[in-house]
Amino acid sequence: MNKKLDKSSQDKIAIAFLSGSAGELDWTLPIIDFLLKKNFKIKIIFLTRHAYLSVQRNQMINDYIFQQTAQIEAHLCGGYFSEKIEHLSYLAYRAFIKLRLDEKLIIKTVYNLFNKPVSQIFKSLFFQRLPSEILSLHKKNCIVFSEFPSLRRPRDFWLREEFTRAIFFYHPHSPHIYTQDLDKQYQESKFKNLNNKYFLLLGHPSDYSAVNVRKELFATQLEKLFIGHPKYSNSWLQSFREKSKVFRSSSSIRDKTNILVISRGIGSYITKEAHANLVQSTIETIHNNISNYNLFVKKHPREKNSYWDVVLDKYSSIKIVDDHILNIATSVDFVITFWSSGAMDCYELGVPVIEFYDPNKYSKQQFFDKNQFTTIYRKLGLVHAADNQKQLKEIITMLIKNNFDVQSIKPHSFYIDLMKRSNNWRTTLEKIISTNSLLITDF
Repeated sequence: MNKKLDKSSQDKIAIAFLSGSAGELDWTLPIIDFLLKKNFKIKIIFLTRHAYLSVQRNQMINDYIFQQTAQIEAHLCGGYFSEKIEHLSYLAYRAFIKLRLDEKLIIKTVYNLFNKPVSQIFKSLFFQRLPSEILSLHKKNCIVFSEFPSLRRPRDFWLREEFTRAIFFYHPHSPHIYTQDLDKQYQESKFKNLNNKYFLLLGHPSDYSAVNVRKELFATQLEKLFIGHPKYSNSWLQSFREKSKVFRSSSSIRDKTNILVISRGIGSYITKEAHANLVQSTIETIHNNISNYNLFVKKHPREKNSYWDVVLDKYSSIKIVDDHILNIATSVDFVITFWSSGAMDCYELGVPVIEFYDPNKYSKQQFFDKNQFTTIYRKLGLVHAADNQKQLKEIITMLIKNNFDVQSIKPHSFYIDLMKRSNNWRTTLEKIISTNSLLITDF
């Protein structure tokens, strides 16, 4: 799977460490594309098999990373035992922090006595997984991307200890909105230390207090930047919007209606029965109200034992698709989500979105507003809300009547601000990189 680079090359380097899912790469992809056009060499390091398989199931991202170019190099460094060893080191470290053992002198002394040699063993095993050409960069100027929860993992300290001249960017794994207060006003410091080496990238200032509950991201040397989400910048979305507009304008001359369902699997949010009910109700409502259709289903990256697999053989019009939501949404008339950040992707392309989900039944991570629960995407004004099958039918009927040309209410001011920030990320990154002399003559 590796694409070898010329060993004599002295090109500028950016390294992206992936451990969770394709979402991490999705968030940074516009930045990686920008760096690629600035003649950077991009090295993608898959630390887990799960992350690698997740990218394989996303056609757009997979095609981009494995395109035929010597500028991009990818390595799978995950394996059963190496992943288990790192997980054990993570659990030991988290237990020490969460139990506040550092506040108990005797335990802290004993822990430190044994931790240093054990940590060195784990560190050595971690670096043994990395390709030699990555290790050879540890004293060179380069850029390192990593999902921000890695700040809580021992491997982050190990990487910073070794890659002493690198700039580290910590980023979200998705455009998730973490805050619970969209109307709160935040004072941002106008001074940003662009000479820093460690940067936390988040969508909005309100996200910071929500993700920094245990004050673990407070470190003063970690510069906080609120740059929106690069994937929602106009420059990145332009081609998708144009393609979507052309497709949807042809609805009157097409025989079939194309529908996308952004699914959610069984887990801590919904039960097996609830998942099956959402799937079956969606199919029945569409089948009874639209005579000729294609139903494309985008499963959640962690959606296993899905009820979609049970009903797939019963309906020839249903197809499971492994591609990026932005790609799929360019060829559909409307979208149904089971509560997903993918609603923002579709909304930004001008595609009507129905959120089929009852936040009062499944209230985990929902907003309590006016004596009941609602979802973030409803509060932002991005979706048509359907708590049950009856409401789903009513909204679909309305969309058909209006030729699928109905947008939701005007977005919340929070969302408008978020999108504005998303259009300024490049300016911020250019300043940081040029300040650190990584692009030299490019600006």
